[in-house]
Amino acid sequence: MESTPNVLFINHSVRDGGPGQSLFYILKYLDRSKLTPYVLIPKDDVFSERLKAEGLYENIIIDSRFPENLKKPRFSRHRSAIFTLLSIIINIFAVLSLIITSPYLIRRNKIKLIYCNGTQAKIVGALIGFINCRPVIWHVRNIQQTAFLGFVINFLALMPVVKKIICVSGPTATQFRYGKKKLMVIHNGIDVQDYNPRTTKGEVREKFSLGEESIIVGSTGRIVPRKGYDLFIKSAKVVVSELGSAAENVKFVIVGDTPYFFQDDHLSYLKTLVSEYGLRENFIFMGFKEDVRPCLKDFDIFVIPSSYPDPFPRSVIEAMSFSLPIIGFYAGGIVESVEDTVTGVLNELGNVDQMGMAIVRLISKPKLRKSMGKAGRKRVESKFSAFDRTMDIQKNILGVTQNA
Repeated sequence: MESTPNVLFINHSVRDGGPGQSLFYILKYLDRSKLTPYVLIPKDDVFSERLKAEGLYENIIIDSRFPENLKKPRFSRHRSAIFTLLSIIINIFAVLSLIITSPYLIRRNKIKLIYCNGTQAKIVGALIGFINCRPVIWHVRNIQQTAFLGFVINFLALMPVVKKIICVSGPTATQFRYGKKKLMVIHNGIDVQDYNPRTTKGEVREKFSLGEESIIVGSTGRIVPRKGYDLFIKSAKVVVSELGSAAENVKFVIVGDTPYFFQDDHLSYLKTLVSEYGLRENFIFMGFKEDVRPCLKDFDIFVIPSSYPDPFPRSVIEAMSFSLPIIGFYAGGIVESVEDTVTGVLNELGNVDQMGMAIVRLISKPKLRKSMGKAGRKRVESKFSAFDRTMDIQKNILGVTQNA
């Protein structure tokens, strides 16, 4: 009887951000009677701890030469531009070392296919696949923001070893000018039983002594400029101005922090902006949370303020699973997750007045909040099931291995 193919999953998202959470569900629901997963990660962290908790910590390959980010600092006491550049150079040589020595890894583990989860993984995986003559599948979860990276990704997409390019949304696929025959769209999936408001205990109201009369308008994600949290704050200013004294019962909550590899501390900038707008009494910054579910439990409205074509933010379907109405902009894959006027409200990109008034409308209409939230959870159950999406991915993996 022919043995199941060994598949190497390359993942750099060790803090369990969107890519890491998506891969977690893929590893959870893969049929191990049909394939055997191996996972290459830079280090043990939140992502691998989740695997351990689920009894999925098997065939894990930890190699620090594959950093979470090429900007990973190598000189902890020095953050100047010259030391940042030196860190990048060292990290590049470390990755090259990993690629050059990869034949040992591939042969030792009898890897038949390489699955790449994330931007760095796409590049590294394509090169490992090339020198080892192994087929490669890309799972593209982002839209490149620089012309250089866009060129690199499009160039590598032409490589014969890259057999399929799975994109999380239609807008994510449009960044590819070449290799279009390899493209397909498979949305992110989520397990609604993991994101269930009925089985989750809230954290925000108890911690900050907020009664049920308080309306919590929240958002979760990485605190970086393109995520548009400054627009969220500007929208909050519109809300407070419109509601007047009634705004005392409205709290805006931001969950997340700025990753270490960003030069500027965007979170500090946002806190300063809140103070400048006189909104300190209305805002709560929760910081990074390994588990955002206790926060989602206490939210009444969820805002996704991304000011760029966000590929397909998991935070949206997580919030919808918690029966929360979504407010955002017409941007990227958000339009494929949120059904405007049914599960939330989408506004003209960057229009903070529209967003602010949409928040005011949902604050004043609790029945509308409830109906949108209920429709949102149903939409997740029917369209974004983690099990169903994993079966789609598994079908493509097996198809490539059979033809290899």
